[in-house]
Amino acid sequence: MPGVGVTPPKREDSKKDEDGSNKGPSPYDLSVSDNPGNVITQVQLQGENYEEWARAVKVSLRARRKWGFLDGTHKKPQEGASEMEDWWTVQSMLVSWVMNTIEPQLCSTISYTEDAKDLWEEIKERFSNVNGPRIQQLKAELAECKQQGLAMVEYYGKLKTLWDELANHEPVLRCSCGGCKCDIGSRLDKRREEEKVHQFLMGLEDVSYGTVRSNILATDPLPSLNRVYATLVQEERMKMISRTKEDKGSLMGLAVHTGYKHKSRNEIKPLVCSHCGRTGHEIKGCFQLIGYPEWWGDRSRDEKGSNTKTSHKQGGRLRGGAVIRANTAQATTEKSSNHEEEIGGSAVTGLSQKQWQTLLEMLNGNNGSRTESMTGPHFEDADWSG
Repeated sequence: MPGVGVTPPKREDSKKDEDGSNKGPSPYDLSVSDNPGNVITQVQLQGENYEEWARAVKVSLRARRKWGFLDGTHKKPQEGASEMEDWWTVQSMLVSWVMNTIEPQLCSTISYTEDAKDLWEEIKERFSNVNGPRIQQLKAELAECKQQGLAMVEYYGKLKTLWDELANHEPVLRCSCGGCKCDIGSRLDKRREEEKVHQFLMGLEDVSYGTVRSNILATDPLPSLNRVYATLVQEERMKMISRTKEDKGSLMGLAVHTGYKHKSRNEIKPLVCSHCGRTGHEIKGCFQLIGYPEWWGDRSRDEKGSNTKTSHKQGGRLRGGAVIRANTAQATTEKSSNHEEEIGGSAVTGLSQKQWQTLLEMLNGNNGSRTESMTGPHFEDADWSG
């Protein structure tokens, strides 16, 4: 039968070594985008940040399968081997990448070398010394680190930077015997995380986060650092929403209050005489029509008022020289026919006949002072209320 006993060819998905095992990508392989000008990490070596820089470079080179050239895993081929040319190609690329991550001023102090491993060892020897004073300084900064009005993300970022640098100088101890069954490494990690939680909570503002901090500390077991951070961020957002509502309520209340006062002010209109056009009185109280009182004196009058009932002239002053001044605020805002009384042929608003008589006696009796005045705007140009 056709097709019987015919085995289809197998597809080889990967290359195999001589012993039949699958062969992965070679560490000598370079991608098209790899070139000596690449900056493999944004962390620059500045001297004091060696641990941070070394960790960033290590992660980047591991992603490119090139870390083995720096830690000695990939040995240098023998002279004349087929991989020798690829070896030097990778070495030149690695030296360029490492030098691109060093601060220019510091880079000039590093000896030139073509071997990436030798370059790495030289940098490590110069900058990886454990600095006791720096550890003391980091712990002091952690103890003094407070929120002090910072946003939660900024405050946590400050602590995270100090924690990471301190971890570079004081890494967590690990079991090296290989026979440990008590999982001491995980327990030490948990203990260090609890210390970070306490440091994080101690620096919070008491007024804003005192209650939520007490609730977190009362939880058994203590939540993880990430969970504590998420809880505090949520609390911060709730406070911002409440504060925004309060601010809007205050602004609306101020706007309503201001609008009410503005409306009331517009409703008050001054009295205007339709005969003489002056403010402060109406036509029924206009002196040009009803005549000027005796205390008017020699103050200026229009021609229309020449036939007034009196012609006494005393230089614009009352008897005894007292200047006429009166407060017309009440008269211009209130108009009531019940308070109008006829005095010497004139209608006066706001004062009874007895009150006016008492006022005139007080003014006429004060002959000694020619500068005495009453509070209020000056009674000039017939702009008086009545």
